[in-house]
Amino acid sequence: MEFEEIQKRIAVIRDNPVKGFSDEDMAKIRKKIADKSPKSKPLADELRSLIPGGTQHQMCLKDPYAVTMKRALGTRMWDVDNNEYIDYLMSAGACILGHNYPLFREEIIKVLNDLPPDLYWNCEWENKAIKMVQKHVPSIERMMYFQSGTEADMAALRIARVFTGKDKIIKFGGSYHGWSDQLNYDIHIPFSGAMESDGIPRGCYKDTVSLPPNDLEALEENLKKWSAKRSGVAAVIVEPLGAESGALPIPPGFHKTVRELCDQYDVLYIFDEVVTGFRLDLGGAQNYYNVKPDLTIFGKIITQGYPSAGAIGGRADVMGVVEGGIDVSGKKASVSGTIRGNPLSVAATYWGIKIIEEQNVIEKAGKAGDDLVKKLNSLFESHNRPYFAYNYKSIIHYETFSPLCMDIRDMDNIPKAIKRKELVDNIATIMMSEGVITKYGNRAFTCMQHTPEDNDKFIEAMDVALKMIPKY
Repeated sequence: MEFEEIQKRIAVIRDNPVKGFSDEDMAKIRKKIADKSPKSKPLADELRSLIPGGTQHQMCLKDPYAVTMKRALGTRMWDVDNNEYIDYLMSAGACILGHNYPLFREEIIKVLNDLPPDLYWNCEWENKAIKMVQKHVPSIERMMYFQSGTEADMAALRIARVFTGKDKIIKFGGSYHGWSDQLNYDIHIPFSGAMESDGIPRGCYKDTVSLPPNDLEALEENLKKWSAKRSGVAAVIVEPLGAESGALPIPPGFHKTVRELCDQYDVLYIFDEVVTGFRLDLGGAQNYYNVKPDLTIFGKIITQGYPSAGAIGGRADVMGVVEGGIDVSGKKASVSGTIRGNPLSVAATYWGIKIIEEQNVIEKAGKAGDDLVKKLNSLFESHNRPYFAYNYKSIIHYETFSPLCMDIRDMDNIPKAIKRKELVDNIATIMMSEGVITKYGNRAFTCMQHTPEDNDKFIEAMDVALKMIPKY
């Protein structure tokens, strides 16, 4: 689905009244989950006293409580009550091979038989892994590992500032680049500013400039404005598909224009490919869009979800500031980490990309995504709803109540956005009760093992949810 069509259809959803699920129906759904998973309930209750919020991961569905999983294989997960689920969260997009893929797992076990994760010294798997990345992502001349995408984002900012000698970092509203102090600003919801920044001193993001999504005029204005000031702009950082992995998609030609502006004002261009790298294309979103960033951030999928799951790479001269020394006038970007680049992580990178390459994984997962989107749009049409789905290969968005379409600069829209988000979450709960796991209730990831039959189960679960929503 093209950009303009998405914008038109989002506008229809925005302008339609919201009719959601009744309290009675949701009570039945929660009881159904509780009846199916009695062993999970006491485990979840206990974890609430051990973990803030009761789960380690924010995407874990907690309505009415988080179920406890005991096994995962391929597209399936099983909880402690032996309930089977088809997984479309796929480790928040990290898993494109399918859970516990035997060939991948066996190769990693071989590595662990010889080398521990706490090696702390070089191993040949580092050479193999980075050369494998370079084979497909030409912009990567030097690369280093971190524990997570968040750490890699933090390093990217520091490297950019040392290399350029400038301070400001420009991002776009709604985009998520990890939870570090400087980037935990205007995330998830455009124009939310410091809404999700409790505990962060306001001075931490004084050099973070957040612009309206996709606003190229504002970008040029700010580049021009800050270029005349001493602090200047060090870098522009983007989610390549647009905020929230394409929930607010970029218009045609966006990256070409940003690249040109960055070159014009001598600013680095950073691609945050935590979601898109090795899922959208073996060469990442940069190959998909035919643009060459200066720095690239990788996350979970670079190790197929195995820890450590973050890395940054890019131009040799830019990455060179990490080394320090006379070539960069003594300036140095200080970064560290005890088990960065450990044998487990680098071997997982090598074998993951090798399997993706040899088994045409991206196209297989993308084909499953195409099938799911086609079936979703047919289902929405049969229910005479304005809802719609679109995808970037295996990254699937389905818009129902679309909370992000509400401009919260209008205070009256804040409670509307909150209500729409609640209804989207309800969809996730209903689908979970039917044995289908999604991301929140408006997104999905397919892997190479998802079948048309799996997608049919997804459609059946969505059909259950749609039948609970009153007609418009």
